[in-house]
Amino acid sequence: MRRPGARATTSAPHSSGERENTWVALRRVALAGAGIEAFLLALYVVAPLGGVTQTISPLARVWPWLLWPARAVFGATLVDASVTPSQGWAQLALFVALLVGASLAWGLAVWRAREAGAADWVERWGLWLALGGAALMGVTLALLPSLPSDDVFSYILYGRISALHHANPLVAAPSDFPHDPFLSLVYWQTTRSVYGPVWLGLSAVVARLAEALGGGLAAYVALFKLVGLAAHLANTALVWAILGRLAPGRRLAGALFYGWSPLCLLEFSASAHNDAVMLLFLLLGIYALARGWEVAGLALIGLSIATKVTPVALLPLYGGYVVWRARAAGEPWARVALALAWRAGVVALTVALATAPLWAGPRTFGALLFSPPAQQLDNSLLESVSWPLRWLAQGAFGLSVDQARTVVETGLKALALLAFTGLWLWEFRRTRSLEGTLTAWGWALLWFALVASGWFWPWYVTWVVALAAVAPWGRLQVATGLLAGGALTLYGFLPLQASPVYGYRSVVAFGPVVAYLAWQGWRARRG
Repeated sequence: MRRPGARATTSAPHSSGERENTWVALRRVALAGAGIEAFLLALYVVAPLGGVTQTISPLARVWPWLLWPARAVFGATLVDASVTPSQGWAQLALFVALLVGASLAWGLAVWRAREAGAADWVERWGLWLALGGAALMGVTLALLPSLPSDDVFSYILYGRISALHHANPLVAAPSDFPHDPFLSLVYWQTTRSVYGPVWLGLSAVVARLAEALGGGLAAYVALFKLVGLAAHLANTALVWAILGRLAPGRRLAGALFYGWSPLCLLEFSASAHNDAVMLLFLLLGIYALARGWEVAGLALIGLSIATKVTPVALLPLYGGYVVWRARAAGEPWARVALALAWRAGVVALTVALATAPLWAGPRTFGALLFSPPAQQLDNSLLESVSWPLRWLAQGAFGLSVDQARTVVETGLKALALLAFTGLWLWEFRRTRSLEGTLTAWGWALLWFALVASGWFWPWYVTWVVALAAVAPWGRLQVATGLLAGGALTLYGFLPLQASPVYGYRSVVAFGPVVAYLAWQGWRARRG
């Protein structure tokens, strides 16, 4: 009989079996993570090849050893020479195969983490496993000898416009500074910044720091990559913390769903996209809301909007949650209206204060209205639908090429906006709890990527990945995983603009998630 107050002991066989099960579960997750890392390391062999037609990273110019794996396997000629995409299709296919392989290993890691649930080892080591793996994979991609996207050069110019040229990037375009040594690297030279004041302020800080380090291009790129990687690691920890408040049993799966996502790792560590910083403020806001710190949470969401405008579409859905909560508590409609007003005021005041240093009247927001995403269709389902409709318009109605394009694209944009509005309104049915609201946010951004985003790029899916990571598990996570993996295939098609296969890029990228959602819809109707 055990004495009162004596510590209970566990039998040795049970303790030994428990430790064995712990190590088996931990090993399964770690092995899946090792699989992701292996695929990412293999990118070093393929990414610098001429046929992949990505910009060689300035870091590889400073540290030529980053090119050694590719030269050792394929030889210096194929790395240093320019190969036409039609001749480099094999390299492109291999590049995409590695990204898809990493995505499959990621899915396995999340599955194993879901099996672990809230096991004791998850409590002790789960966060460090998630962060350690994300850090290793992030550094691997930060040193990738090629740049999947050249947007970092635009970030550099916008930072230099503020810090060195003492102008306003919301008003001045890079082309206004023809003697800037980095101008030739920027694709959108005549486009004013479409990013918010928070990001522009951070870019100016990075520019000053890069100048203090010598002002070389490699210093600029390395610092922006560090910002992206640091934000990604912070976001991984935030997903863990948010789920610690909402659903502790999902913490590891959620942290790996975001932190080990090959898409997020590539876009934030290799390409340094500023979406990582936007998501940092958004997840901070969600964490504050989960803690009941609503004013702080709304202010942080305001900073997210002031980084990149995307989260503004989520606010009305949160308003739906506020209304439901107030009405459930018996509040009259007058108090409900007041509750909505002061919350909207907190967000608006935060955005206004962040914008004030760069305010230049109505033209401050002109770049948002006339940016390429507002004017063109590219890489999207809308674009893939537009081509046969253009041919039909030319043949059936005798329209010129330009007329057919204008009529078809205008009509598609209007229909897409109408469809997205309907889907967005449908998501209000979920906003009866904070977790339901997070799910509605994730679906809203997923619908935007599928239906309304005529101008689409892979990093847009990172928004959905972050929200799906903190939402209850279900169809949203499956659909997001399929879209995240599919979006990465675009990197194999983008250099093939002169090839007929280029027109099928959206079908490959969106096909899996569309097929899954169609199947789910069919099942729901039969049920």
